[in-house]
Amino acid sequence: MKQQSRRMAVCGVIAALGVVIMLLGNVLGLGMYLAPMIVGACLIPIGKTWGVKYHILLWIAIGILSVIFVSNPEQNLIFLGLLGWYPILRPTLQRLPVALRILGKILLFNIIIIALEALVMLVLVPESMEAPFVVVLLLLGNATFLLYDYVLPRIEILISKYANRLLQ
Repeated sequence: MKQQSRRMAVCGVIAALGVVIMLLGNVLGLGMYLAPMIVGACLIPIGKTWGVKYHILLWIAIGILSVIFVSNPEQNLIFLGLLGWYPILRPTLQRLPVALRILGKILLFNIIIIALEALVMLVLVPESMEAPFVVVLLLLGNATFLLYDYVLPRIEILISKYANRLLQ
């Protein structure tokens, strides 16, 4: 019982931290990719220590709270649609051969981001951007995602080193 209460308390604090990071990303103008990436990385120690169930529950909780409190729909959709759950899928993708792995990650990113951006441009904010700018952003997003994927294991080691004391 005590262990379950502690887990719930830590998850509440991590959820609050995630929402604050999403809010700061929105306020500082760094949010569309950076804030969801940071929050997604913060969920890794929870998933590693207590299981995927806790990671998914935190992803959903932070996503719902972000939709309520953060005014940037793109940032919220990118977290909910990709970067919140991607750290769960990443170990499975890492087992693929290198060329297939990179192609799979790029396809995954592009399919999800294009769908999310189409939703934003057609439904939520119709006057958002012109097509050439969208292509440039998509190319930069691909580069950013591949860099994030490369750095994610190093971030995981760094975060886990300090989080293990709290989570054990």
